[in-house]
Amino acid sequence: MNNGSGKQLKGGCELTGMEHISSALISALNTLGLTNDEARVYATLILFDHAEAKEIVEYLALSKPSVYKALEHLDSRGLAVKQYSKPLRYRAVSPEMALSILMRDHEKASEEALLELKKLERKQIRTDFEEPLWTIYGDANIEHKIQELFRKAEHHISVILGERYIPLLDHITVRDIPLQLIILSSSPGLEEKFRKKFPGRSTEIHVIPLERLKTPPQRITLPEIKEAWKFLNFENTLDLNVDDEEILLNAAFFSRGSSVLNTRNKGAIIQMKMLNQLFWNRFIGDGDRKGS
Repeated sequence: MNNGSGKQLKGGCELTGMEHISSALISALNTLGLTNDEARVYATLILFDHAEAKEIVEYLALSKPSVYKALEHLDSRGLAVKQYSKPLRYRAVSPEMALSILMRDHEKASEEALLELKKLERKQIRTDFEEPLWTIYGDANIEHKIQELFRKAEHHISVILGERYIPLLDHITVRDIPLQLIILSSSPGLEEKFRKKFPGRSTEIHVIPLERLKTPPQRITLPEIKEAWKFLNFENTLDLNVDDEEILLNAAFFSRGSSVLNTRNKGAIIQMKMLNQLFWNRFIGDGDRKGS
């Protein structure tokens, strides 16, 4: 039907192209698994209520093969219904039903992908090259990595962390394996709080007040230590060792940046474990003697 101005009408809507279909909608449908053509065709069916392929071709200015392919795919996924008339007509299912179908497909694909990826992870091919040192940037990525390491731990966890990272433990769950937790903070009640959160018999928790870290232990006699000590930001400390297989270290020990180092390099893991035993045990030992 023509309105006299050369623009066709469909149910009162002028067929003027894509002005009724926003780029935000297309982008969202892309994320949910539809191609650009499928997203545009589905949106057009919603706009028209029902249509034949020719009308969609004219409205979207797409090729016939592209529109037919999109319609067949939408029909096969249950997002559109085909009416066997001459010519064929199509109607979109409701937006609520379409999104439910797309979300279900996403969840199913996610479960299948995770299953297959875990199989590959177990078959992981190790090379003769030295395990690299990776840098992880951003607070969100660091939090996800911490959660991942706690989740994958099977034998033991050793973690030293300052004020900055304490809130991340609120979202952590740990299976009943040996856990050594050293917290650098002057906030009251932390030891009691985390003993309740991690009640395992093999859990060892120490809280070292920041006041005790203002000066180096007397038994550290390196002449440069007093000068270097001024630049240490203990509230930024993060040292997470999982099963002696992987470690996460704060790369900003001397600053306030948002990056950490991550590696499975055996040499680095052994070295950091030895340094931690020599360094932090001095504060734990000093604190135990002062409290006795």
